[in-house]
Amino acid sequence: MAKLYSAHRVLVEEVRRAFQAALRDIGLEHEVLVERAPGGRGDLTVNFYRILRDANEAVKVAAEAANRAKSSLKFVRRIDIKGGFVNLYIDPGSYGPLVWSAVKEMGENYGYNPHPSPMRVLIEHTSANPVHPLHVGHLRNCVIGDALARLLMARGHRVETHFYVDDVGLQVAYAAYGYEKARGLKRRMKPDHYVGLIYSVVYTVVNVQELDKRRKSAISPEERARIDRELADWLWTAKELMEKDEELFTRISEAVKAEEDPVARIYEINRAYERREEWAVKLVREVTELCITGFKQTLNRLGVRFDYWDWESEVTVWNGLTDEVLRLLKTTGYVRTSEGALIFDAQSLAADNGVRAELGIPRSFAVMPLTLVRSDGTTLYATRDIAYSIWKFRRGVDRVINVIAVQQALVQVQVRLALYALGFLREARNLVHYSYEMVSLPGAKMSGRRGRYITADELIDEAIKRAGQELVKRGLELEAGREVAERVGIGAVKYAMLSVSPSKPLTFSWDKVLDFERNSGPFIQYAYVRARSILRRASGLKPELREGALGEEERRLLFLVGYFPELVAEAADRLKVELLPHYLNELALAFNKYYDEVPVIKAKPREKAEARLALVEMVATTLENGMRLMGVEAPHWM
Repeated sequence: MAKLYSAHRVLVEEVRRAFQAALRDIGLEHEVLVERAPGGRGDLTVNFYRILRDANEAVKVAAEAANRAKSSLKFVRRIDIKGGFVNLYIDPGSYGPLVWSAVKEMGENYGYNPHPSPMRVLIEHTSANPVHPLHVGHLRNCVIGDALARLLMARGHRVETHFYVDDVGLQVAYAAYGYEKARGLKRRMKPDHYVGLIYSVVYTVVNVQELDKRRKSAISPEERARIDRELADWLWTAKELMEKDEELFTRISEAVKAEEDPVARIYEINRAYERREEWAVKLVREVTELCITGFKQTLNRLGVRFDYWDWESEVTVWNGLTDEVLRLLKTTGYVRTSEGALIFDAQSLAADNGVRAELGIPRSFAVMPLTLVRSDGTTLYATRDIAYSIWKFRRGVDRVINVIAVQQALVQVQVRLALYALGFLREARNLVHYSYEMVSLPGAKMSGRRGRYITADELIDEAIKRAGQELVKRGLELEAGREVAERVGIGAVKYAMLSVSPSKPLTFSWDKVLDFERNSGPFIQYAYVRARSILRRASGLKPELREGALGEEERRLLFLVGYFPELVAEAADRLKVELLPHYLNELALAFNKYYDEVPVIKAKPREKAEARLALVEMVATTLENGMRLMGVEAPHWM
């Protein structure tokens, strides 16, 4: 017997067939679309204005079709006709046992809703450069990517998650240079924070040195004044960094001053690492692995795991794939040399509107040329991204989703155009840039090179601290409830990151993030704890749902519980992670209203109490499973 994944699908199919048959009886052949009704207008709706172009005919046919269909609707209690709209209200008495069967059968997997044509999907997310700790922007990337993977798996897709370790390039070379100079010093902080400080110190000290040289050679007073302003700014940054670790700052600063040409040495580290010279590999791997150790500590706190850690050097450079890509690109007619650099004329390919249409690139999107190789012979990260994209698809996946900030939109388009030019048409069409806007905290300005950022660790710690303070106000003994505070704090951050559409900037406000009264992680968690509390207190009663036991009071809540697997399907198919927190907030609101207005344990007769208890159990299961899809842990009490 086939599993009952979704009661809602059974309900919708019943309505669709009934109205389809009613239309045939009238002599009309049209597809019937059954949708969720707007708030307050029933549970489901059939819009006859979409079926029939003539408004008057739509109104007439809607009434006649509804009248013919109603006798075939087992799960519908009431039909309201508003012009060409037929609004339907479920019958809790008959629909309730169907939903109860689905929830009981699926249990902790309730919500799993397999796609008829499952795919192999590779999701790359987070992928922070291993030269500083994860910051709040990476945190949004991480939370979105993890939730997206969970949703797609709940849709039956085979998903693998990848972290791209960007160990090639000048940023890593700066960090490696500083790490080499700082050998022997005692590390006084978390590994990734330490590497981030080294990187910022090297960049700052080198920049100060370069500005000082330019100032001495400046001819005009205006140029000297401009350099003085810039130099003053960087000297202030140097002061900030020295206050974080004076011994480290002094060691690196003196080493840079003693070096004849530190910038040349940094570039040599970069070139030698690309050439896989043993000394450079040992140095760069040591510093990047140290930083990744810190990343993993943060990710473990968030409950985020990766199936694969892809080292850029291994999957794009040392295996010759980037060289192969460059060789093939040169044969496409879209590559030229300019002042010693190799350029891909992506804009020429994008001038073909057919190509734009095939790849979904808007005509208004400005495409620029892409530099593939610098004049010194080193490749740029975008060049290696082309190779990495090919490597991903060679794993046999159907779709690749890159969760990358919206600021990388141009590069992602250039990569897809390069794939197209190389003849990788399927790959170009199925490479998805899942973009997200940045996170801002009022009063905070970030710069990785200057060491100014709000780290993910700092945000998590602050969230847990504030959650604990709020829980103490509500009677929780903090010593006994540290795990609760951690789940509530981290859950609050994740919900905040997911509840705002990735296409919109996120302003992080603690008042909203830890609002226990509405639209927040703690609000959802509290509704769950409340439901579990009712179930624990129901001694002597067994959750059981029989035909006809539920009534109008339960209709709204029952419909929402039944809708959950379809919500999961919609969020996964449309790649809209924000739909999940919006739904859970709606469910929590409906449950709290029900809890405040309707007795559960004390309901009479006993059959009514047990039926309502079954509904509470369904709500608890749905909230818990929904939170799990967001990567949020459900607390046992609050």
